[in-house]
Amino acid sequence: MSAHTSPVEKMVYVWEGPLRISHWINFLCIIILSFTGYYIHNPFISSPTSTSAYVMGTVRYIHYLTGIIFAISVLLRIFWLLVGNRYSSWKCIKSLNLFNRNARYVLISYIRYYTFTGKKTPHTLGHNPVALIAYIIIFVLFVLQVFTGFALWAQVNPSGLMYSLTGWIFPLISNQWIRFFHYLVMFLIGGFVINHIYSAVLFDFKTQSGEISSIFSGWKPKRTD
Repeated sequence: MSAHTSPVEKMVYVWEGPLRISHWINFLCIIILSFTGYYIHNPFISSPTSTSAYVMGTVRYIHYLTGIIFAISVLLRIFWLLVGNRYSSWKCIKSLNLFNRNARYVLISYIRYYTFTGKKTPHTLGHNPVALIAYIIIFVLFVLQVFTGFALWAQVNPSGLMYSLTGWIFPLISNQWIRFFHYLVMFLIGGFVINHIYSAVLFDFKTQSGEISSIFSGWKPKRTD
């Protein structure tokens, strides 16, 4: 796989502050929610003394609190779809316009790159089209995970506001299926995080696109292809 050898034309401010903040909050929340969520499903920590008997309650509290933070972060990212720049707003969806010849070429080039059937990719400042599809799917899962999590939590108070907003799902889908879905999506999100880190490091080394540094600084190099 060949790296870009063309010179840097200029540096472009691609990832704005709110997007980077949301990104890192999501990352930390996913780590905490995955650990606490797995423990709630499979409590593997013993409580040998009475002073540590409320481990499950503490873990659930951390899970719920982190879930609230995660939900706020997801809402921030959704809001930024409306007001962000052309790299992070809904406008980036133009790269998936299959009626456009150049968009088709870029998409096919990245599909070939990811499947090891091609060595070169066009230089992109924002999300490449394959990554964009993956991000759309993962954010749909984020929204579903937030909804099902709050729905399960709301069952503790069926007369509360949160249950009135989410409890309509239970006559349609049973509690146990909601729990199973919530647990399964945790592994799907975990798999995405692993692939996301691998892909970002790969592209940073192979294409010199500044994938890693840009999520800290917001700046990426624009190259003359």
